[in-house]
Amino acid sequence: MYANFETFEDADRHAHALTGWEQRYDQVGEGAFRSTVKQVSIAGVQVFQESANVRIVQRGQLPAGFVTFGLVLGGGAPFSFQGVRVDENALVVAPGSKEFLLHSPPDMSMLGVAVDSKLLASAADAAGVDVEDEILHRHVLSIPSAAGARAGKRIIAAVESVLADPDPFISGDGAHRFAQTVTESILDLLTFHVPVREDRLTYACRADVVKRAHDLVLSRPEQPISVLDLCEKLRVSRRTVQNSFQSVTQMNPVSYLRAVRLAQVRRLLTTTSQTEVPVREAAMRWGFSNLGHFASDYKSLFGELPSQTQRPR
Repeated sequence: MYANFETFEDADRHAHALTGWEQRYDQVGEGAFRSTVKQVSIAGVQVFQESANVRIVQRGQLPAGFVTFGLVLGGGAPFSFQGVRVDENALVVAPGSKEFLLHSPPDMSMLGVAVDSKLLASAADAAGVDVEDEILHRHVLSIPSAAGARAGKRIIAAVESVLADPDPFISGDGAHRFAQTVTESILDLLTFHVPVREDRLTYACRADVVKRAHDLVLSRPEQPISVLDLCEKLRVSRRTVQNSFQSVTQMNPVSYLRAVRLAQVRRLLTTTSQTEVPVREAAMRWGFSNLGHFASDYKSLFGELPSQTQRPR
C-alpha cells in the first residue's frame, strides 16, 4: 500500500512522483510551476489526483497489466489525449503498455485511475457488466457530466479517507473496500458504453425485469442479492439482467440494487429516532453487515454519513 500527498515547483519532479509510471512532463505555459499530487495505491488499484497551474505536455508509457482511466475535474481549456478532445463530458480509457500523449491546459485538475486488468475483469463479471476489449481501446468515451462528477466525488472521498488514516487500509477489509469503491465507480461509467445485445425483449419486458428485481430486494431486506441470485429467482439469463438494467436504469445491477437498499435505510433513519432504531440496526435490517462499507456507500449516495442524517426526536 502506498499513499502520499506532495506539492511541486518543477514539472519533471511531479512526473517522477507517480509510482509505476514511465513519463515526463514538459512545461510549455509561462509562469512559475506549481502543482499537487495526491496518490493512493492499494490492492491492484492506483488513484492519483493531480493539479497544475500552467500548460504542460505529458508523454510516456502507461503501466503494463493495468487499464488506465482519466476524469477531468477542471481546467482553463479542454485537454487532449491521443489527439482526441477531452472535457468534463469524457472518460479517458487506455490499456497498459501503450505510449500516450496528453496536453493539459492551465489550471488543470484531473483524476487518474489505473486498475489491474484481471481485477477489472473480475469486478465487471461480478457486477454483470460486459466490458469488451474494443471499448478499452477507444481512448476517449463520452459520458454524462453528472455521472462523471458523481464517480469523481466518490473516488476522491475514498482517497481522502486513506490519506487521513492509512492504517485501516493497509490490508484486508479496508484494502478491499477501497478497490471495490474505485472499480465500481469506473464500471458505472463504462455501463454507458456496454452494447445492448439483441435479446428480442421489448422495453416493457426489460422494465419488468428491473421491477421484479427491485421488488425482490424489498421482499428480502436482510439478504443482499447477487446477479446470480437474480438470474435464478427471475429465471432469466445473465445477459438479460445486464441488458435490462442498462436499458432502463443506465446502471449496472449491483450498483442499482445496493442503492435501493441504501434508500430503505435512509427512509428508516428519517422516520425513527436514534433510540428506536440505532444506525447499526437500521443497516443490519437491510443487509449491510459491514458498517465501514455501509457508511462509505451511504455517504457516496446521499452526500452525508448516516450519523449526520436528521432524525425525529
